[in-house]
Amino acid sequence: MKKIIVAGAGHGGLSAAAILAQKGFDVTVYEKQTRDTIGHDWHDAMDIPAFKFADIPVPPEELFKRGLHMCYMNPKKTVKLVMDGGPGVAQSDCISIDRKILINYLIDHCLSQGVKFVFGVEIISVLTENGTVTGIKISDNGEEKCITGDMVIDAAGMTSPVRRSLPEELGIEKEIPEEDTFEIYRAYYENTEKFITDPNYTVFFYNCGKPGIDWVITEEDHIDVLIGKFGRISDEEIESSLKDIRENYPGMGEKPIRGGNTARIPLTKMLPLLVSDRYALVGDSAGMTVPLNGSGIDLSLQAGKLLACAVEAASKNGFGKEELWQYQYRYYTLFGKNLVAISVFRRFLGAVTEDDINFFLEKGLLSEKEIGMAGGISGITPAYVIQKLIAALPKAKLLPELLKTVKNMPLLPVVNSTMPSVWDERQVSKWVSLYKEL
Repeated sequence: MKKIIVAGAGHGGLSAAAILAQKGFDVTVYEKQTRDTIGHDWHDAMDIPAFKFADIPVPPEELFKRGLHMCYMNPKKTVKLVMDGGPGVAQSDCISIDRKILINYLIDHCLSQGVKFVFGVEIISVLTENGTVTGIKISDNGEEKCITGDMVIDAAGMTSPVRRSLPEELGIEKEIPEEDTFEIYRAYYENTEKFITDPNYTVFFYNCGKPGIDWVITEEDHIDVLIGKFGRISDEEIESSLKDIRENYPGMGEKPIRGGNTARIPLTKMLPLLVSDRYALVGDSAGMTVPLNGSGIDLSLQAGKLLACAVEAASKNGFGKEELWQYQYRYYTLFGKNLVAISVFRRFLGAVTEDDINFFLEKGLLSEKEIGMAGGISGITPAYVIQKLIAALPKAKLLPELLKTVKNMPLLPVVNSTMPSVWDERQVSKWVSLYKEL
């Protein structure tokens, strides 16, 4: 029986693990957190079709809330863009679910399929032999252990110690640049006045003078606050945003009743290369998020299904990158390529000011179409993005960033058309080089 090691209990790794165990593989997940502590202490939005795509039973209705009614506002609070869900996604398919409930639901699903778990162990690094991945090194109660297997699935997150310790010759990027990360503070506060806004979910662009987003979700018994900034966030920035939010939401309590911690997530397109012999990246480890909002659960679950199919096919020939490449090719074709233009556009937004954001929304350069792109985003083409950027030319001081962004966009159709559908070392290397230029 082929032994599959899943490094980290990320959503994509669990998605793949369940399918592979059901197919008869010996699958073990190694996770730093304990079963009691795993999962972020907050809710997140996702779509029901992602469960169906990944062959995961849809959670019972009592575990989630249906529908999202949200709006986006500019820093001046003069423009409100009201959203009803992602393009191509029915409102009834949009749900909000507690992250702790979700991760434990996925773990229970994996256990029902025969997946084994080892909680409370720290993953130290990858194990290799002659440049080929053979397993992982862990620390179990201070004792280092080498765990070997036939295949390693890296679901250990944005700062994965497995990916970071890979040999250079594998060609897989070890780090996600800090400018392509997002640090957030998330907490729930008492809603003392039980006042619910309409929409009850409001996202504020560039709040308190720094690139990023804040959001406020009003529920009868609490107010859900997120404060997010590109790169790193300071305690002073958190306090400044909390003060601003309290001025606009006077019913917000003073101390968190849940959460109150920070986390970092990738805000970028997928990494250029996701596979090597006996190794594959999935989820945040692979940069699988929507670059404008950081949403990644749907993408990770769906990627896990694609990865499991490729791993099963690759098992006949020793889990070689030639077969595993089909996972990356199918993920990019179905999801990844639609996110690249948004990633380029997001980098441009990282260079703008508060006044620029007000200009973009007041002139309609950022609308519901650009913002609500977590799902069907095929309409966000290079030509469309260039059109939007050119319309921003009145902001002359942004011209250097505009020119750099516009220059990169025509590369996208070239990258899409030259991605090899089957593994060829020279062609893949050429494609990766082009992809890195975007």
